[in-house]
Amino acid sequence: MNRSFLAALLVAVSLALPGALRAQNKADADKPEPPDPKVLETIFGAFGGGLPEKWDRAWVVVGQLAEKGGARDFEVQCLFVAPGDDPVGKPIPSCDRKTVFENVWSLNRNIPAREQRRWTSATLIFMPDGKFELKYDYGEPPQPKAEKNSKKTN
Repeated sequence: MNRSFLAALLVAVSLALPGALRAQNKADADKPEPPDPKVLETIFGAFGGGLPEKWDRAWVVVGQLAEKGGARDFEVQCLFVAPGDDPVGKPIPSCDRKTVFENVWSLNRNIPAREQRRWTSATLIFMPDGKFELKYDYGEPPQPKAEKNSKKTN
């Protein structure tokens, strides 16, 4: 009885293993690839000149404002925190928003799953030691506010 159980278990494992490996390979294929360092340098260069001498964290947020007829409108924010500052951040005055947007958008090519490219917000955080973190949000973008009717009715 023990031998037949072991033999059945061995057969089951040998049959399941290739499928499990294929599933793992597919899962790995769906993971985003690391961003190109040149793209990160370009993004940082688009706002880094506006940072103070001492800073703790700097980041860009590319957020979707609206979508109409398949076209998506985005805004770009460039922010930083200096030592002892409020963690919410202050705007970086000299930020080339167009360069930031184009290069953050180009990071989509590192995302293999097409549906994951439909993010509504991308946040790229830089640290003074050269480390970075890239986060995507897939929540609902803010809805445009309905225009108020200015006509008065009596």
